[in-house]
Amino acid sequence: MPILTLHRLRNAVTTIFSIAFILLLLTGCNSSPWAVPDEAFDAEVPEPLNLSELIATLPSDTLKAHAIWTANTGQFGALYTEEILRIGENDQTQIVAELNAFATHPEITSIQQAIDSTSGEEDVLKNIELELTRGIQRFHYFFPSEPAPRIVWMNTGFNFAVYPTNEELGIGLEWFLGADHPMVQTLPLHLFPQYMRNRMEPELIPTTALRGWLLVHFSDPWYLSVENMVDEMMYWGKITFILHQCFPEVPVERLFDWTPESLEWAKNNERAVWIELQSQQDLFNTNRSEFGPLFSEGPFTNYGAIPQDSPDRLGIYMGWRMVNEYMLKNPELTFGELLATDDYQTIMKAYRP
Repeated sequence: MPILTLHRLRNAVTTIFSIAFILLLLTGCNSSPWAVPDEAFDAEVPEPLNLSELIATLPSDTLKAHAIWTANTGQFGALYTEEILRIGENDQTQIVAELNAFATHPEITSIQQAIDSTSGEEDVLKNIELELTRGIQRFHYFFPSEPAPRIVWMNTGFNFAVYPTNEELGIGLEWFLGADHPMVQTLPLHLFPQYMRNRMEPELIPTTALRGWLLVHFSDPWYLSVENMVDEMMYWGKITFILHQCFPEVPVERLFDWTPESLEWAKNNERAVWIELQSQQDLFNTNRSEFGPLFSEGPFTNYGAIPQDSPDRLGIYMGWRMVNEYMLKNPELTFGELLATDDYQTIMKAYRP
């Protein structure tokens, strides 16, 4: 549930909302203008697909196995074999042998065993799948003409945590074994630094996965128009706002893969960060190598005078704060209209850190 800010309360009073409605806000009832009706969760979404389970059940007959594989995986099957695993061409029947060789390799079987006891354990995966499905159903309610992606569970051998297409949302379950899992502890630190390991928690799957899908799905045309830092901030802010409405019950820090302490730091230092960013030179900087650290994953936000005890990706947080304030003041806007809004000044004027 969105936090009741002084600004929202002031708006409620000045627009002469009923006293009963204000009391509902103050007592913590769900007053979000973007709450979805119960029937939204009746929307049909594609049946999730588990690639590891499919590979394990393929028959020994190569031609039959190839037909089953291609029929069940469609275009994503080709992406899995050719782009994610890079083991061969999907339209060749010998790809079945390559899939079996991958799945039975000792290192991969160890990874699969770790998955089956953590992120892929039956009850755990069922709960994650339910939460993610409900997020997708909310998305479909907000964007009824947009496709609902099919969830694809997979073992990628630590190649991809999330692999989104317009129609599918591929999720590498080995990336969410838990930060303290023995297998995670064996990963090389130079490739999997501690801040990355800290985010390998199963409960982060729904927001991490759908965020990745939203970023890719709306990149054309909205991200293609990003030219400078403020454009980048607005795009990330819009996507994060939509993500939050798809998962309104999750703690806000999960939108950024942060801890509660990181979110508290961002709140306490928000005005100082804004002062650091608001110069015209910074906001309209077109050099991505200079403003990129504001949006990059890392141990902290390595930008300007922002200290090293900060959380990473503060540019995303600031963009979300601006968009969130803008939408609270303009709740009549659809999310499609929000995405199409390219007047950054209007959005920024609504923001008061």
